[in-house]
Amino acid sequence: MAAIVAVLVVVIAIAAFGVWWFVLRDDASAQSGAVGTPLSGESSESSDSNDAGDTADSGDADARGHASAGDKSRTAVCTVPDASLSDVRLSGTSLIASVDFESESCEDSSYSAAGVQVTIQDDGNVVAAAVYDFGDAPLEFDDGTAQADLAFTTVQYWRPYDQIDVSDASVELTEDATASGASAAAVGGTLGGANVADTDIERYAQLAMSWQLDHDTTAANAFYSTFTTQLSSKQYGMQVEGKTWKYRDIYEQFLQRRAKHPNALFIWSGDYPTYQENGTTDFYVILSGEGFGSAADATAWCPANGYSTDDCIAVDLQ
Repeated sequence: MAAIVAVLVVVIAIAAFGVWWFVLRDDASAQSGAVGTPLSGESSESSDSNDAGDTADSGDADARGHASAGDKSRTAVCTVPDASLSDVRLSGTSLIASVDFESESCEDSSYSAAGVQVTIQDDGNVVAAAVYDFGDAPLEFDDGTAQADLAFTTVQYWRPYDQIDVSDASVELTEDATASGASAAAVGGTLGGANVADTDIERYAQLAMSWQLDHDTTAANAFYSTFTTQLSSKQYGMQVEGKTWKYRDIYEQFLQRRAKHPNALFIWSGDYPTYQENGTTDFYVILSGEGFGSAADATAWCPANGYSTDDCIAVDLQ
């Protein structure tokens, strides 16, 4: 009997152990699944949620950086564009330059930087330069291109407009340039600019005078055998007409006279017999470039064009 009881006790113990094994193990597994690897259904839901967040983040990135395909103009960063000269003309005494701009970064947006120096060069010489505020008149780009008319005063350009080779000229834009003084008034629908540094104006004027003397030599030689009129004679450092004349003043006067008289010429007196004979060989001289058959006809031209005998005389160069 005791043996039977012992066997029953062993059987009951084994059964109890089996129940504990299966029940408690399953409960532990269930708890492990809750905090461990998700079930397949949970993985799909979590993935959808993360995808939505990623999409939102992607949209935020577009809004902060480059514009999306549907709204490129809203956030495009318009950097300094390339520029080229398409035309030059005269309005009064101001040079008007038509400039074409191109920039892939600008797309359909605006360029509105302030303090932008626009420099035009022809055959290696600076022929115009001024500092513009495009915040006053932004360049409006259409598919990466824009156009503007810029005005240059007679201390901002250094070559007659019709002697600038548009096909050979180059245009450079420099941001964060320092302007000297306020911007000049607009001429018509153009944008006026401020002067560059005085030292640059003086240097560009001196180089322009040298270029002009060489350029006008051939036309001046025609007046060895006929008369023209002298409109001005100036020396560097001369104190007259209320100021001390510098290169910028002498060349500015030439541009002003030439705007009024398209045939005007710029010569160095020491190159011609007329001035060599009377000892005035160190003057910059402006000639009207108008031809006359006699000294009397040339003299009569002066008051007819608003000049006194102090400013205008008949002259030949022989």
